[in-house]
Amino acid sequence: MSTPNIGWLYYKDYHRKNGDHIRFFQDAPEQKGDRRNEYFRQHYKEKNAAILGEPFDVAISTQLQVVSMIEKLKFKTIYPGLTLGTGYTHETGELGEFKLGFFFDYSTGYPCVPGSTVKGCLRSVFPQKKREEVADKKEKYDYLASAIRELPEFSKETILENDLSDAFDEKNSLKRMQFIDFLEREIFDGEKCEKNEDGTYKVEKKGDKTKFIYKPLCVYERDIFFDGYIVSSDHPAIERSTSQNPKPFIADDYITPHLNRKTPELSPFTNPVPLMFLKILPEVTIQFQFDLKDGLLTKKEKEKLFGRLLLDFGIGAKTNVGYGQFDLSKEERLKEKKEMAERKQKALLTELKRKETEKEASKTEAEKRIVNGALLQCKVVGKTNKEVFFMFDWDKELKFKKKIARLSEELQIDNIIEIEIIADFYITRRVLFSNTVTIIQ
Repeated sequence: MSTPNIGWLYYKDYHRKNGDHIRFFQDAPEQKGDRRNEYFRQHYKEKNAAILGEPFDVAISTQLQVVSMIEKLKFKTIYPGLTLGTGYTHETGELGEFKLGFFFDYSTGYPCVPGSTVKGCLRSVFPQKKREEVADKKEKYDYLASAIRELPEFSKETILENDLSDAFDEKNSLKRMQFIDFLEREIFDGEKCEKNEDGTYKVEKKGDKTKFIYKPLCVYERDIFFDGYIVSSDHPAIERSTSQNPKPFIADDYITPHLNRKTPELSPFTNPVPLMFLKILPEVTIQFQFDLKDGLLTKKEKEKLFGRLLLDFGIGAKTNVGYGQFDLSKEERLKEKKEMAERKQKALLTELKRKETEKEASKTEAEKRIVNGALLQCKVVGKTNKEVFFMFDWDKELKFKKKIARLSEELQIDNIIEIEIIADFYITRRVLFSNTVTIIQ
């Protein structure tokens, strides 16, 4: 016997009475009216309560986790929620039932976002050059260019090389379009444009047209899109007369079309017909899973780009009326905050290193050599009753002195000695050295 789960309850058991769908419809009053409506309303009320009363169980949902996946994104649904699979047939035309289909994982019965849906949603943002019916290609090139150049670790050299900077927005840059077309083919078709030995791209000419030559990537070099699954629900408990759920993650919702099929011009004045459908609630966290490969973009850059596209465009059905939109989950916010701090730290270290390099390059020979701890040779060039004067053979203009009483050795003019520097000349602007000196000659 099958173990009941939400998907089974929704598609297999929903239109059955005691496990028999034929008996269910045979027992219904034949004549349309209140008795027939009440029969179906009461039946679906019980079925709906069983589905909506199912609390979230992380142990079931995480069975959809891909063990080997590396890249993942966690986003939280926002009001009004997320709905998927509305194109699947579900209604019978009777009162009280869910009118639209919904997508469930077959084995767990839990809602999930199919990998094909994720892939298709992301690809819809790309220009899809091969498909002439796709609109707004120019705007898509510009949007993707802005999204790519805002990737934290994307190199400025690549941005300039491929005309991805904002200076080329609203301009038909061939380099920009080629880069985005190549990226689309690499990610979604698993194809890479071949190159000649000199680094130029291979092309073939047919009459007046020139086409790039693409080579299929090995299956192990292709990006893989896995199903997205629910990892947690922070939605408050739902208390209803028909169902109580301490940890809900799905709920019913309604659309209210008011279409007058006989007289379409009267549609705005026609009474709405509420249609009930199933949705994933707001405050539910969904994890998207990928196995990405380095290519025109690195794995990390692709992950960031996919996250940006999902946050900007959403996923699933009815996105044009607000469904399928996301916000960063708590984990992603912490991750983003950490990455931002790391980027700031990296930028700060880079700037400090740059300044240090500039400072080092601007130093004189004395500033470079006379540093704390250095052992240097110098020559005694003068002497009085109280002081001895010195000079380096590599800097005839820099002369320095020390009191005779402090020196460990009695020195004569023209002696070559070794001294130990005790402070950076760059800071002190004086040659400070230890009292202990060694006579070399």
